[in-house]
Formats: sequence, C-alpha cells, structure tokens
Amino acid sequence: MRFGSMKIGTRLTLMMLLCLAPAALGFSLMTALTAGSTFSEELKRETRIAQRGLNAALTADVEQGEWDEVRYIISEMGSEDLVAALLDDSAKLRFALPRFPIQAPPLDWISQQIKASGGAEFMYRSRGRLWFCRVELLGGGGQGYLLIAQDWTALRHNRYRRIATSLAAVAAFLLLVAVVIPMVSRHYVSRPLTELCRRVSSFSASGQDRHEDDEVSLISHEFSRVDQELASARRRLLEESEGKLRLERRLMQTDKLATVGTLASGFAHEIGTPLGIIRGRTELLLASRTMDQKVADGLHVVVGQIDRISSMVRMLLDLGRRRESVRKPVDMRAIVQSTISLLETEAVRRSVAVTAQLGSTPLLVDCDPDQIQQVFVNLEINALDAVGTQGGEFHISCAPELQPGKIALYFNDTGPGVPEHLKERIFDPFFTTKDPGKGTGMGLAVSRSIVLAHDGELTVEPSSEGACFLVVLPAHGAAELKRVA
Repeated sequence: MRFGSMKIGTRLTLMMLLCLAPAALGFSLMTALTAGSTFSEELKRETRIAQRGLNAALTADVEQGEWDEVRYIISEMGSEDLVAALLDDSAKLRFALPRFPIQAPPLDWISQQIKASGGAEFMYRSRGRLWFCRVELLGGGGQGYLLIAQDWTALRHNRYRRIATSLAAVAAFLLLVAVVIPMVSRHYVSRPLTELCRRVSSFSASGQDRHEDDEVSLISHEFSRVDQELASARRRLLEESEGKLRLERRLMQTDKLATVGTLASGFAHEIGTPLGIIRGRTELLLASRTMDQKVADGLHVVVGQIDRISSMVRMLLDLGRRRESVRKPVDMRAIVQSTISLLETEAVRRSVAVTAQLGSTPLLVDCDPDQIQQVFVNLEINALDAVGTQGGEFHISCAPELQPGKIALYFNDTGPGVPEHLKERIFDPFFTTKDPGKGTGMGLAVSRSIVLAHDGELTVEPSSEGACFLVVLPAHGAAELKRVA
C-alpha cells in the first residue's frame, strides 16, 4: 500500500512511531549510559579516597620495615571487591595477599601517567572479572608504588541490565502508542473527516462522487477547486474595481477641466497684467546696471509678480492638466533638502533660518517625488510669508513612531500661527489669509489633494508658537503588507 493512499489514522500512527521511536530509544540509551558513567565516576572517586587513606597508613610501616603491620592493614581493608598491593621501584610485585589477580603495567607507562595526572589508572580483566586499577607513588616517593583495584564486574552487569530495562520500557511505550493513536484518530479524526468528505462531495460542481482511499486527497481536491473559483472571482472583482476607478478618475479630470474652463477667462486679465509689468521692469533692469532705489523697487515688483504668476500657473496645471502619478520609493529627507535648497535664496532674503532634523535613517515612501516636493514647497512658502521679513525660524522634523507603518513630518514656523476658528477653512479652495494679491488660496487645497491621493494626511496641529502642519504618508512597503493582511 502506498503511503499517500493510507487512511489518515494509519498515516498519523506511522508518523508518530517514526518520530517517537528514535527519540525514545536515544533518550533511554543516553539515560542509561549517563547513569552508568555517573556511577563509574563515583566509584573512581571512592577508589582514589581509599587509596589516599591506605597510602598514608602504609607509608610509615614500609619505611620502618614492619611488614606484619602492612599485611594486617592490607588484609583488614581487602575483600573480594577491593584489593591492594605494593610495587617496588621497577613496578614489580613487592607485597600482596595470596592470589592477587592484577598484573602491573610497565614502569614507563606508570611513570608517564603519574607525571601527567598524579596517578596511573587502567582497566584489567582477570579470571572473568573486570577490575578498575590505580597506581600512585607510595608516600613522597622512593618507597615504590601502591596499587589498588576495585571489582567492576557487577557494575558492567548492572549497566547491561539498565539498558535492557530501558529498551523494554520503550518497546512497551511504542506498542501502547500503536494501539491508542489509531483508536483516538478513528474517533476524533477519521470519522469527522469522512463526514466532511461526504458533505464536500455533495457540493461538487461536477456532481460526481470521488471514491478515494484517502480522505485528505478528496478534501484537497475539493478545496483546490474552490480556491480556483475564488481566485477567478477575485480577478473579476479586481478588473471591475480598476475599471470603476479609471472611470472615476476620468470623471474627476473632466470636472477639473470644466472648472479650469470657467476660471480661465477670469484669470486671463490677472495673468496678462503681471506679464506686462514683468516685461517693463525687466527692460528697465537690463537698461540700467546701477542699483539705485528705482531699480531696487523694480526688482521687488518683479519678484512679487513672478510669485503671482507661479501660483496661478501651478493651480491651472494641477486642475487642468491630466497627469499620471509615477510613484517610486523615495527618501523624504532628499525631497526636504531639495526643497530647502530651492527656496534658500528667498529664506535668506527674508532672514528666516530654515533647519531640518530628520535623523540618519532613510524615510522611504512610495510616492511621486515631484508632487510631494510641490506640497513641501507650498508649506515652506506659506511659512516664509507668515514669518515675514523681520526674521524667524522654519523647522522640519520627523516623528518616527507616531503611527505604525507611517512616515510623519512636522513643519513648524515662528509666525503668528493659524487662528482656531480658521483651522477648518484653510484647506478650502480659494480661501486665504494673506493680503490681497499675495495669495490665490489654492496652495493648501492642492497640497491636501496630493497627500490624500498618496493615501496620506495633511493636518494642522496644535502649537505653542506659530503654525504646525503635519504630513503623514505610508512608509515604503506598508501598502503591500496591508494587502497581504
């Protein structure tokens, strides 16, 4: 039987066994080996302690040649599990009880081990028994060596017994899993899935029953069909939505063109008059190179009329010209610096200190940089007009964590600020608080429409000094994350 055609209960049981068996076997073996190693270290520690005590007890007797006392001490501490012997300087057996089972290793090896670790330890098998042996210098040296051995045969048998017991426990556990998992999966998984398969098959578009050995295959097939239908429906909805959006944009553009047509005749005289003045003042400037008061007055007039023409042309282009927005990831810091550089001469002329504090982290936004720069230029021009020619400050800063997934910029000036009763009207088209002839009332209206088209916000914020405008735009990648969510 192929694995893919098995019932889900059988498949679940096999997967559980394949996962649990290696883990259980490894854990049991590791536990048994660790316990045996720990017990071995304890026995080695006890052997070293016993050897140190025996060494101290025998040193004086060996120096004085009291061999009866040596025999008595060794016979009293000795047993079948723990035996001791004395070796001479050449590592030959010097004194031991009868039938001593250990043969000492070569002298060179003993010397090297004692020099390295203070004692020579080794395992020795004799007469079917396994001994742990340790050799160290007797006393301070010169009296030969003391050899002590402990029988570890029982420890080895105990380790094998532990391993066998662990394996038996693992086998019993896996057998229990093999019995319980199919029963539980049949009651809580297989039966509900079988019922679900029957109900899903009843909604099949083909009207044919699929007889599959595997419940998951049938459910996967049906959900795949549903997914295809949903994807097709989603594509149709997107196409319809894009069609409606294009139609709405065309209608909005048509409405803007109609507005431009209505306003064009009224603005014709306003545009023609500044052009005439500019032409006359320019000819005067070209004719005279001396900077007398008359020329200075003419330059002021030229600047004023150029500002008026720029505002009107910008308004007409924004309302009357159909322009597709080209968006790309742009660092807001670059647009701010470009705006500051563009209006640097005007700011110096008005003695306004323009600063920006935007940090070292890129402020990436998906936008049309030309349109966003137009917004920033409008805000800075309004600030320069508000501060006047007496000097002041205009500061641009960033609020990084104001809103998740957003880039927020504050535009603060030290001018008179926006009166509370006018905050709801300053974004209306043709509404302005500037003196007659200095503003068209379209700067903030156009700026807000651009920001809204970029899914952002342009608002007036409370400020203790001057006016404070807040521009909030979605950060780069936020739109994609929103669509995925």
